[in-house]
Amino acid sequence: MTEESRLITIFQKPLNQAALVVGIMIVFSLIDKAMPHQYELLEVNSGTWIIGTAMIFCFIILNAIVAFRTDIILPYWSKSISLFIGLLVVTYAWCYLLSGKHIDDAGGFSWLWIVLTMSYLVFFVIARSMKRIVDLANDQDKKLRGEE
Repeated sequence: MTEESRLITIFQKPLNQAALVVGIMIVFSLIDKAMPHQYELLEVNSGTWIIGTAMIFCFIILNAIVAFRTDIILPYWSKSISLFIGLLVVTYAWCYLLSGKHIDDAGGFSWLWIVLTMSYLVFFVIARSMKRIVDLANDQDKKLRGEE
């Protein structure tokens, strides 16, 4: 069996995934804050909210993909949910600090966050269901081959 790469073992923990997302969010939002903007398309100071929402979505995707590789899902799921809530709080505080606007004043981001939260739960259920189906198929295959 091949040895897992160091990068894969690092990002199997939900805390490391959340730390990566928060770090990228801070860097990108500071770059966005330093750049000049034309405010014809978006509301003033909504760039940090866009970046924060995109990073929440990245956490959702990364977390759901890693859930496929996890054998014991309950501890991973409980840590992921609590870190997701923490990520929402940190993102809200960071975006409010940089933009000076609440989420309702920046546009329709509150609805996006609700949709992302629901999609996170759906992604997690889909990932877990697919893993369970694949495990059942592997068990059946082993029984048919006489390995068990």
